[in-house]
Amino acid sequence: MPLFRCLIILLAFTLTPPLLAQEVTTRQFVDSAKVRNMLISPDAAHVAFTFEEGSEVKLGIMSTEDRELLTVFGFGDDQHVVQFLWGNNERVIMSVATVTGSLDTMRRSAPALYAADINGKRRQQIFDTQRSSYQILHPYRQDPDRILIARYHFADGGQPKAQLLNIYDGDLNYLADQPDSRDIASLIADNSGTLRVAVELIDAEEFDDLRFNLFVKKGDTWSRFNVDSQRERPDITPLGFSADNTKLYLASNHDMAENDRAGVFRYDFETDTLDFLYRHPKVDVAAPMRGSDGEVLGVMSRFGPGTYTFLEDKATSNPEAILLQRLAASFPQDDVSLTSYSADGTKAILFVRGDRNPGEFYLFDTQTMAASYLAAVRPNLPKDALVEMEVHEITARDGMTLHAMLSLPKEKKAGLPLIVNVHGGPFGVTDFWGFNPEAQFFAHHGYATLQVNFRGSGNRGDDFERAGRLAWGQAMQDDVTDATQWAIDQGIADPNRICIAGGSYGGYAALWGVIKEPDLYQCAVGIVGVYDMKWFREGDGSDFSQNDNAFERFMSSHVAESAEGIEAISPVHNVDKIKADLFIVHGGSDVRVPVGHAYRLRDALGRIGKPYEWMIKEDEGHGFFDVDNRVELYDQMLAFFERHIGSGASTQSGDISAQAP
Repeated sequence: MPLFRCLIILLAFTLTPPLLAQEVTTRQFVDSAKVRNMLISPDAAHVAFTFEEGSEVKLGIMSTEDRELLTVFGFGDDQHVVQFLWGNNERVIMSVATVTGSLDTMRRSAPALYAADINGKRRQQIFDTQRSSYQILHPYRQDPDRILIARYHFADGGQPKAQLLNIYDGDLNYLADQPDSRDIASLIADNSGTLRVAVELIDAEEFDDLRFNLFVKKGDTWSRFNVDSQRERPDITPLGFSADNTKLYLASNHDMAENDRAGVFRYDFETDTLDFLYRHPKVDVAAPMRGSDGEVLGVMSRFGPGTYTFLEDKATSNPEAILLQRLAASFPQDDVSLTSYSADGTKAILFVRGDRNPGEFYLFDTQTMAASYLAAVRPNLPKDALVEMEVHEITARDGMTLHAMLSLPKEKKAGLPLIVNVHGGPFGVTDFWGFNPEAQFFAHHGYATLQVNFRGSGNRGDDFERAGRLAWGQAMQDDVTDATQWAIDQGIADPNRICIAGGSYGGYAALWGVIKEPDLYQCAVGIVGVYDMKWFREGDGSDFSQNDNAFERFMSSHVAESAEGIEAISPVHNVDKIKADLFIVHGGSDVRVPVGHAYRLRDALGRIGKPYEWMIKEDEGHGFFDVDNRVELYDQMLAFFERHIGSGASTQSGDISAQAP
């Protein structure tokens, strides 16, 4: 892409004022992100940012003084810059992975690691991933030529070894400072770049027998971190360190015997004591809020808009914590965060986002509180056209509390056509409050959208996630049904105009929903879904099923204890129960859920003469990444909904379907 064209695009999304409300096109809702993330350089002279173009995610370098675009780094089709950081003021580090779909969170191989000067010169791969992988541990500012990484090499049995990596020539310098255990899975450095924590993973044949332990370094000695736990297998996750690195903050559920949630604890290296600090009443703590020196100032929790909780006395005594509180007060309808700071802490990148704000980046002066607009994630989408996302608690049939998000069109709030949108995963994945392009698109056209975090979803503690195990197609699906019935009982949804849709596991749930509850939904849209559960369990050739031992443990502990009876929760083997109209969507190059699932479903529907609509894009993977393909998909989805639950439903439902050849 010519440099002048990149500059024109950049100027368009940095200088264009907010658009006024109007009839918004499909492309405006589903367009690629003009910027994904932004990080400021240590000297605050430049900003590095990632953006989507075609099937790529590229990295650009921009001057903060005149907003001039200096350089763009791209790596080819399906190559995404998935992580980046500043090595020093003149050099950026880029982690580049192959991604084959918008819903693809798996990596077929370790991401490559590149470094380049901000002027585009001296670009080279600095880490060989053919027989190794890596984890970036610390930017290691005390040595501008190096960063700290953990190297996972086959000769070490996959155990991480701390290395200083030269960002100019790729030279590695081993740091012999870690616990004496062959089961170390990851290493954690403190704010100075010194290794202080290690995670030990003891493997086992049974999934529930996997053991995670922590090691901590006190002085020159590594020792196991022991805690008096109310749980057999507590979840303990390091969050970061105090400014002087004498204290470690942890997210843990070890003190809750049941109905757990991750709270915040402080471990003191000097006194060897662990103190409880905070726990949200409904959800896990989500992420730490850090100061310019890396210090953990507080945590954010996400039940609806973010809750900001500052630890100890930082809310009143720490200038940066006070600053963050003022920023949160300045954007009461949005979530705020600082993505990065300059080395002296005087400049930062402010990120603001919410349910009616896809995201905006600002250059922020921490001394004067002045914010200068840099870029928007979706600058062509008018905010005035967007709607509020409501957060609700719903009681399932067995008494379990479910969290759900509801997006309603502006014009009408009751008796609406409803789209029940089921998330993928399913385990540990969560629908959060915030901007959702699908919900906004359908609300713009008069549809309500309901998203429910059924049991097995994340953000609710280990017990809630475990409640989804072996409930695939059963209690997990019942939660979706109960949420749908709640919308009907509340008068929100017209009971005769409801569709269920989703991608990946959500695609499975959409098809299983119209099988398990044939009279509840008028139509279903399955996108890149798992439909032949028997084939899935036997190993359908996906990347997910390549590790035979791990896959078998997952299947027997999470999906079904044995192969017997799995057909009972398989859409392909139960299509005769379907009354609803169907739209099946898949990518022909999907490596996560092979397109064979769609073809097997097609064949089963064909055998019983059940009509359906069909869209296969051979060059797409697990979710459509190409914008033109996304526009076509959502236009066809909208037309499908219009026929079956929209304005044309009363006269056309069931009469129009396009069967695939």
